[in-house]
Amino acid sequence: AYSEEPMENITGEKEMTVIIKYPVATKERNKVFFEKKDQEFTNLDRAKWGGWFDTDGSFSNLDQKIAKLSLVDRQPIELFSKTFETSLTNYLNKTITPEGVKHEIIVYQAAVRGKKAEWLAKTVYPYLIKEEKKDYAAKLLGYRPESKDFEDWTPEEVRNYIATALEGDGYYGLFGKHRNYIQVFLYSRHVQYLSDVKTLVNDKLGGLFSGISERRSYKTKKGEERTMYRANGYGSSKLNFGIFQSFLEENVMTLDRKKQRVQEFVNYK
Repeated sequence: AYSEEPMENITGEKEMTVIIKYPVATKERNKVFFEKKDQEFTNLDRAKWGGWFDTDGSFSNLDQKIAKLSLVDRQPIELFSKTFETSLTNYLNKTITPEGVKHEIIVYQAAVRGKKAEWLAKTVYPYLIKEEKKDYAAKLLGYRPESKDFEDWTPEEVRNYIATALEGDGYYGLFGKHRNYIQVFLYSRHVQYLSDVKTLVNDKLGGLFSGISERRSYKTKKGEERTMYRANGYGSSKLNFGIFQSFLEENVMTLDRKKQRVQEFVNYK
């Protein structure tokens, strides 16, 4: 999900492989979809996908309106595909670090387009925290919806948001003799975003993040100077245990690979 080694995409056109195929979205199919999801979707769902879109999601309004999620882990993308009834695909992505090291990785992707992209952007917008993602969502929509005031977020909404944000651009690490301590890091080049997340999570969940540190500076392929930052969190049997325990509740975390680390930590209370 996250690498401290920034990479630049060096592929041209991607050759997409369809893994799970859904029918083409028509006006009639979209009508049924919107009616069903408007009844099913809760604010906890909106917060969960808000966390994903603030990290590994994207909004585009160039040649067409697109909202997509891309990741090297299949599981969350397959859930996105099923939830939003759109095809699951993958492609080979050739990347290179600023130091010139080349990598080839399989990336999974699912995307919605047109009216469905508009619906998704409008649905998750109140739970987007990163200003950059809000700007892209607003461009897709052609207007700027209202964000949800931090004071009005419920603890459960915050839990769902931070759980998926940590799955996207975060890290869970276990340490101690019995691996009974846990560290969590949330990475971003947007320090204001990390500061906002730290404030929201600590106010609503009781103090998960202790601070924000500068990790490294780097140059993009275009020569732009950027700095990566990290929000640092910690848990033990006496500190923040309930937060991690709540991450294991149904329909919160979406990536078993990281969920297993949280489960291992909780098991050693």
